[in-house]
Amino acid sequence: MGPLLIFFLLALSCVVALFLAWFFYQQARNRERIMLIEKGEDLGDIFQIQHRNKFTFVFPWLKLGVVVTGMSVAFLSIAFFVLWFDNDDELIKGFIITSIIGFCLGGSFIANHFLGRKEEAKR
Repeated sequence: MGPLLIFFLLALSCVVALFLAWFFYQQARNRERIMLIEKGEDLGDIFQIQHRNKFTFVFPWLKLGVVVTGMSVAFLSIAFFVLWFDNDDELIKGFIITSIIGFCLGGSFIANHFLGRKEEAKR
């Protein structure tokens, strides 16, 4: 019961921390807008500037695919070292299965990067 309670408290504290960060960010934004309105500024111009300079997040699929594929190579090499030094069949199977899953996942991330770029070029 102890580890489950600790996990629950950690998860709850993370959710509360994220909510409070978002809440105080929203309050600061609202205060700033209220101050601008009180000064007589036109918020339409500010909203247009914010919309024009809006940050668009592009997920780094290629980097993530290269990292996952590299980790899969590491797991495969560990499997060969275990085969060479220890000859533990169950441990070798675990490392090989993990590396196969990693190769498939890394390949799909890399493919997603290049296919996503083609779709963006069509737009």
